[in-house]
Amino acid sequence: MNERITRMKSALRISKYPLCVEMFRLANESLEQTAEDSMLLRRAKLHAHILDNITIFIEPEDLLCGSGASKPFGLEMQYEYGVWTPDEVESLKSEIYTITPEDEAELYRLNERFAGNTANSNLVETMGKSLGQNERLWPFMKSGVILPPWKDRRGGSGGGFAMSGYGLGPGFALVCVDYSKILNQGANVMIAEAKEQLKNLRYEQPDILEKRDFWEGVVIVFEAWIRFAHRYADLCEQLAAEEKDAKRAAELTEMARICRKVPAEPAETFWEAMQSFWFTFLMCCPSPTTSAGRFDQYMYPFYKKDIEEGRITDEEVLELLEILRIKNMKLNRVSGKANRAKNSGMAKWYNWTIGGVDAQGNDATNELSYLLLDAAIDTHVPHHTITVRVHKNTPEKLMVKALECVRSGIGMPAFVGDESNIEFFIRQPSNHLTLEEARDWCCTGCVDANVPGITRTQVACFFIVPQAMDIALHNGFCRYTKEMVGKAIGDVTKMSYEQLENAIFDEIRYLMRMANERINIELIAERNLFPDVFRSSLMRDGVKVGKDMYNRRFDFENGAVLGAVGAVNAGNGLYAIKKLIFEQKKYTMKELMAALDADWVGYEAMQKDFRDQPKYGNNIPEVDELINKFYQLHADTCLSLPCVYGASLEPNAISISAHQPGGAVTGATPDGRKGGAILADASLSPDHGTDVRGPLAVFQSAMRVQQAAYQGTLMNMKFHPTALKTEDDLKKLGGMIKTYLTHGGKHVQFNVVNKEEMLDAKVHPEDHPELIVRVAGYSAYFTRLTPTVQDEVIDRMDHDL
Repeated sequence: MNERITRMKSALRISKYPLCVEMFRLANESLEQTAEDSMLLRRAKLHAHILDNITIFIEPEDLLCGSGASKPFGLEMQYEYGVWTPDEVESLKSEIYTITPEDEAELYRLNERFAGNTANSNLVETMGKSLGQNERLWPFMKSGVILPPWKDRRGGSGGGFAMSGYGLGPGFALVCVDYSKILNQGANVMIAEAKEQLKNLRYEQPDILEKRDFWEGVVIVFEAWIRFAHRYADLCEQLAAEEKDAKRAAELTEMARICRKVPAEPAETFWEAMQSFWFTFLMCCPSPTTSAGRFDQYMYPFYKKDIEEGRITDEEVLELLEILRIKNMKLNRVSGKANRAKNSGMAKWYNWTIGGVDAQGNDATNELSYLLLDAAIDTHVPHHTITVRVHKNTPEKLMVKALECVRSGIGMPAFVGDESNIEFFIRQPSNHLTLEEARDWCCTGCVDANVPGITRTQVACFFIVPQAMDIALHNGFCRYTKEMVGKAIGDVTKMSYEQLENAIFDEIRYLMRMANERINIELIAERNLFPDVFRSSLMRDGVKVGKDMYNRRFDFENGAVLGAVGAVNAGNGLYAIKKLIFEQKKYTMKELMAALDADWVGYEAMQKDFRDQPKYGNNIPEVDELINKFYQLHADTCLSLPCVYGASLEPNAISISAHQPGGAVTGATPDGRKGGAILADASLSPDHGTDVRGPLAVFQSAMRVQQAAYQGTLMNMKFHPTALKTEDDLKKLGGMIKTYLTHGGKHVQFNVVNKEEMLDAKVHPEDHPELIVRVAGYSAYFTRLTPTVQDEVIDRMDHDL
């Protein structure tokens, strides 16, 4: 790091993050004036009002304009995601957030204006009417099979959101816009296209009023966005005039010139492209899952041109990339208490995808791929995330550089397989992209595959497989809520193994069908409540189509996914049942059910037997095939369930940190786990401490799971720092990764951290402020994780090569 970056990084060390109400206030002002407009136009005008009026500032030494909130490090209280009650605010203040007394008082006044009338409360009300009044679905919503469990019919899961960013839209949407549209054409082209559509408007189509409002909204938002950039230009000029240091004054003058030009016009230099990208990125936030897509691909022409013409050096490019990481660290989000546990450690998933192949299938690695990794190593901060696409011709040099980054202790990059992820988009005859289109895929969220500008996912839900299996074992009864949730499948103590397995799978299908109904209700409600002309315009033919991206069908339709959490626990447990009860006949199902209901208390010897059975992750085909059965069941069932967007529900298998709250609602399980204990992390990671045969055995087990049908899978591994000392060590691990990812694997990520350091950090957090670990698709400061997630990371098996 140079001196500027060192100073900017040291400024990241703050103890409290400010909660802001300015965006909430501006939303209130706008919505009071637009009651007669359609929701699409109301939100477009609201967006413009925020861009025209939100407080802007430029921090010392910054080279990129735009901060995402009205205060440094700020989180804007989001008007649309529900009101923040005093109880919820006090909970935030007791953690790492702060709010001024004046802002807190104003927040409660604004709450009165929006109480029962936020987009989220309308969403909850709509869902509540459909779910809460249905005797079949309402018990399911409370059961914890889908997270978080609903508290009541009107309150949903509880809590609101506070986030950074200048945009609108569903907060957890998995989408990557086509950044090249703005970088290479500019916003004025979008405005001109919308005006041309309005000029040629004919009222001859059933949806023409919606399209008219959309095109008017494009003009409103993109013109406001240009004014917003010009506000920054004015501020830069003002600061330059006041600046005593000549070098800094020159920087501010250049920043003013750039903001006068982009995003209105196409970028021509790398610095211009960086500023245009950053303005665009901030307009796609406050979603915590905003993806930068294939950054090293669309930014490379600007880099190459500037390098060839002597306008920039690699050192200057590196500085801008490091500033980008520091600015990402200042974008944050927090949710209500009910949701915070499943996103531990200030989780966010701003994912930069590098490497991979081009449209012709050739390796696409370039100089920017390496510079992005250098920036991550130098700054040593957990955001933004970097993910490397790996294929059979990925250069060994890139694998070594990426693993040097992992070895530095920041838990990134993750590694994802090109072959399996490309196959995801082309495998279905009735729902697919061309091979050339599919090759442009990137990670949205942590590991969820989408193609920039072409596909998007609106709703992603967690399905807790062990809880569903427990409901099956109890004949449809949920021990968590003490009521019937599933269907009665019969007395499991009187079944053969084949009957038991079929009954469990049948119950899971039944519960997944209800999960799909819940998802479809949310999809219908959200597309009417959260239109976003900005992101929609940056999708393929976005302005031409004239529809919100959540109200149109795409060539590959993956509008919703259902994520399997804890399938490894379920598979391990069913294997133990098969061996100990049906083959060895050491115990009976009646004894097992009594032990589970007693949380193994009084059955400790029996618990040890079930816990000591062979487990997934040790290259034992019989165990691995049973895990694969659960994943095949999940995929096949998802693909049989209709999505209201068309096509089907798509399968996913990630956990973020949902294995903690998922475990909290799940009683004792047949793998020997106690009730309430955390579940296996990720989706293809072995359960904690059960992978005893080394990393190669873990990869071999995971390769037996058919992953191509999944939008994303996730595998965590942990190495002791001594395991990756030499370049030969890195090459050896790189070879393992490439073998796995070119033979059906989808994802793997690593922690290289000393267990003793983590244990000390639990006791003395003040001594380890920069200890970073990989959780599940994101990296986080260890000391900001919940104690349960800290313990789960510590308990992951240390591997050697």
